[in-house]
Amino acid sequence: MTFDQERYRPHLAPLKLTTEQEDELLRDLWTITEALVDESMTSPIYPLQLAFACTAFDSLEAAIAVESNGTSNKEEGL
Repeated sequence: MTFDQERYRPHLAPLKLTTEQEDELLRDLWTITEALVDESMTSPIYPLQLAFACTAFDSLEAAIAVESNGTSNKEEGL
């Protein structure tokens, strides 16, 4: 599988990270995703691992939404 960081970078924009921080986060998330896919082929406890990963990704998504909302409110003077 190939990984195109630029495809996912816009999703991190609300976090206002440096390019290096974005690169590190994207690489880490990609590594987690690859590991989960690999494990899904061999592990009998995959559903539990998937649940943990989903929780982690949901938390990240919520943090981005909160940061994005805070930025929007500041821009609107709220």
